[in-house]
Amino acid sequence: MKQKLLFPAWDEIFSRKFFLSIFGVFLLCGFSPFPGSPGMDLAETSLSACLHYSREELLSLGESASAYSFMVCFREMEWFAVLLPVLAAFPAVTDFAVQWTSGYYYFSISRKTRKKYAAQWMLRAAAQGFFSIVFGISLYFMMIYVKIPHFAAYHADTQDSMIVMAYGATAGQRLITLLLKVFHTGLLAAVLSMLAVALTVFCNDSFFAVSALALMEYFSMKLQSAYEGWLIAQYYQQGLETPMPFRVIRFFFPSYHLYFDQSFSYEYGIGYWLYVLLAVLFTAGIWICFYQMVTKRIE
Repeated sequence: MKQKLLFPAWDEIFSRKFFLSIFGVFLLCGFSPFPGSPGMDLAETSLSACLHYSREELLSLGESASAYSFMVCFREMEWFAVLLPVLAAFPAVTDFAVQWTSGYYYFSISRKTRKKYAAQWMLRAAAQGFFSIVFGISLYFMMIYVKIPHFAAYHADTQDSMIVMAYGATAGQRLITLLLKVFHTGLLAAVLSMLAVALTVFCNDSFFAVSALALMEYFSMKLQSAYEGWLIAQYYQQGLETPMPFRVIRFFFPSYHLYFDQSFSYEYGIGYWLYVLLAVLFTAGIWICFYQMVTKRIE
């Protein structure tokens, strides 16, 4: 009974909107640039490469056209960071907005405490955000695994392999790197989905809440690009290391968080576990703010 009161039901999480979001993530991954594109044709996508190249052609392009290269580059599409909050928040925020702005809210709140109401919606938003992204990426991986030659087929597991140097010398190390990328992307999706639900209460408009997050990511990308250009001119071109205070500033660009699964430890010299802890604390803060807004709603 406690699970039914606190945690959202499975049929609420796995809704039609949830599966639509999964398909959207699959397409988003599919529109990432083809890593083995001849002549560096960035307009060629991974999905089009899967459809047009034969196995022999892919083998002739080298390890950059291997299944692992496809998978590890799943979020390299330019608009991935901008569309991530839209796809992550879509299932939960649309259902919540309908309930919050209708009479069903009063029916729902009469059957549970406000604390349980807030916890249930935050858990539902986090679950739908995380699993829609992870399942969408996994669906993309399944297509790649079936269609694209595996890394071992290129006989490139040597010290000369760029994949080995970048992602690990053993298959286990490369798998861990890949799984961490997927987990990290799902973690961000969960946080963004929860934030979108809280913003829906704040501005009383789900469309504005999701659009605000997408615009936040977009402007963050533009500002980050300008900031990195300034750092290159000031330090990299002078052969100098970027000072820690300027690296800390990168943390405040939301779009930069998409790659913290690998760069966080390198940037700050601290294990990735601290980033996960910070994300947990941030989600706790979102829940507290959401709960306060729920309690202040006038019946």
